[in-house]
Amino acid sequence: MKAYVVGLLEMDNWNWYDEYYKNTAKLIEKYGGKYIASGIKPDVLEGKSTPNAHVILEFPSIEDARSWYQDPEYKKMIKLRQSGGSSDIFIFPEGIIN
Repeated sequence: MKAYVVGLLEMDNWNWYDEYYKNTAKLIEKYGGKYIASGIKPDVLEGKSTPNAHVILEFPSIEDARSWYQDPEYKKMIKLRQSGGSSDIFIFPEGIIN
């Protein structure tokens, strides 16, 4: 069952981005993941969150998503991303609500 990683970012600076993206894209691919959407200044329709960027990733399974996030190489990228601001990161299993 597929899983999705959603990240909401509130960044003060983007000095970290080029190195982060180059390395993180390879790690996402390593675990069978792919980018579904990413961008800046999402249109917030409800809620108090005001992220200035977002990302949605798809992985083959929740185990793959967790393995990507827990990869020692990605741990370094997390610290790099956190140097620019704060993030909320979620993993959602695919599911259908009846």
